[in-house]
Amino acid sequence: MQIERQMKLQKQTKVYIIGAGGHGQVVADALLSIGITPAGFLDDNEELIGRTVLKIPVLAPVVKARELEGKFVVAIGDNATRKKIVEFLHFPDERYFTVVHHSVILGKDVKIGAGSMIIGGVVINTGTVIGKHTIINTSVSIDHHNVIGDFVHIAPGSHTGGAVEVKKGAFLGVGVSVIPGKIIGNWAIIGAGASVITDIPDNVTAVGVPAKVIKGGNK
Repeated sequence: MQIERQMKLQKQTKVYIIGAGGHGQVVADALLSIGITPAGFLDDNEELIGRTVLKIPVLAPVVKARELEGKFVVAIGDNATRKKIVEFLHFPDERYFTVVHHSVILGKDVKIGAGSMIIGGVVINTGTVIGKHTIINTSVSIDHHNVIGDFVHIAPGSHTGGAVEVKKGAFLGVGVSVIPGKIIGNWAIIGAGASVITDIPDNVTAVGVPAKVIKGGNK
């Protein structure tokens, strides 16, 4: 499988995690689960620099990444902030590590983009494509032939049916469900526990069962 081959090739590579907060620690745990001890965290919080988190040192501010050899994971939960850091560093894709927790179940033809993070308990079925720097969080299930864009975050316990498209920068809160064939627009926000049964436009917030737009677009 493509991801397994990639992991075997990268196990001897130094991997640095950008962001030592909660999600960064989840990513560190995912790396440890596949036998990779992160080389360190990079974080702009001066109070953290010089300390250890999960016995991993917080080395320096994010800008230090430009001087280090190895690969990086931008482990920031907020999509816009994650995108901003990726644009700031301006690294080619090969400088980013794709994290897949050991417990993840992937269809054999699933494709996952550079720098994405697939956390424990996730199931991703056949024909699905995951973009770059995207977070598929704890116990998410993504059914067949989904297309998940760059800089997406699908929060814990969410589920998508077959042939769903989640476009760039969208956020699905905890426990969201999306029925088959629906499209969630660029940078849309779906509130926790929502049930998506219609397409969601770009740049809106939708909540409820069924999900309805409450902010942006036509309410």
